[in-house]
Amino acid sequence: MIIFLLAMLFIILNILDITTTRRVLRNGGYEANPIARLLMRFHLFLPAKIIMVLLILMIMILAEEESGIKTGIICCGIYDFIVWNSYRTIRLQAQD
Repeated sequence: MIIFLLAMLFIILNILDITTTRRVLRNGGYEANPIARLLMRFHLFLPAKIIMVLLILMIMILAEEESGIKTGIICCGIYDFIVWNSYRTIRLQAQD
């Protein structure tokens, strides 16, 4: 049950990452991650993101329960920070 909730949270955070990043870029911001920037240049970001999410979900589900939970917590923590930073950037852009 915990792995399922972490998996759902991970999916939601990645959707928020995509939407907030697009908004930051639309408002004149830039992508700081050079790998993501390269993938965006060749219109491969979304396919790569989907593959990455599916791979991490597979690891979470197929690993032993304790490892799956730890993986989910770490990945959700990382994306929580990324989404928080994007929302912060959107707020700062709105103040300009």
